[in-house]
Amino acid sequence: MKREARIIPVMDIMDSQVVHGVAGRRERYEPIKSRIVEGSDPIDVAEAFRHVFNTDEIYVADLNAISGTGNNMSSVTELADRVGILLDAGVRSQADVERLLGFGVSRVVIATETIESLEAMREIAEHHSEEVVGSLDLMKGKTLSSCLDFRDKGPWDAARLMESSGLRELIVLELSLVGSGKGPVHPGLIEVCRNTNMGIISGGGVRSREDLRELHSLGVEAALIASALHNRSIRP
Repeated sequence: MKREARIIPVMDIMDSQVVHGVAGRRERYEPIKSRIVEGSDPIDVAEAFRHVFNTDEIYVADLNAISGTGNNMSSVTELADRVGILLDAGVRSQADVERLLGFGVSRVVIATETIESLEAMREIAEHHSEEVVGSLDLMKGKTLSSCLDFRDKGPWDAARLMESSGLRELIVLELSLVGSGKGPVHPGLIEVCRNTNMGIISGGGVRSREDLRELHSLGVEAALIASALHNRSIRP
């Protein structure tokens, strides 16, 4: 049997509910409808992922924190007592990383969308290399960033800067594919996989175990997945 990229279940949390992400259009996100759990309470969803998929790590995006409209740290703290949490909560600086690690999460995401500078990324990687994961946030192949160091960079140019900062692992997150069911492979992912020594996690578009096998063949170690787990197109 061909090997597969490892599954990392995803929870996008907004206003204390797990929501269904679609193509990065966060203003349209609605509470999830799932075939593996009733309701959209974060603890219930996490327990379903643990029970059904025997996972020891869940990726959590705190959409309120990322957008600057509050946070969901009470839910995150409770989740971190139950399972390993890979948390994206809009990190801008090293101080943010240290604050989030204090809530008990296992790893923190350093995303191009929110980091304030390449220098801040370097400082974080120097002090917390084992506790952080980079995220190259893309929208239709273009790097999303409020930071001049990354803005307007192509996927590989941005990934090269992230690798040079000292990051060892990188999420390649194509937001236009999130919840789309269009498949996870795109030119930016292929380009990054071919040219980096970082461990790669893909995000967006996974539909099936065949997709997981294709990702593994590209060199992707793990995949962030939500829709295909909730609709059971991927089963244990």
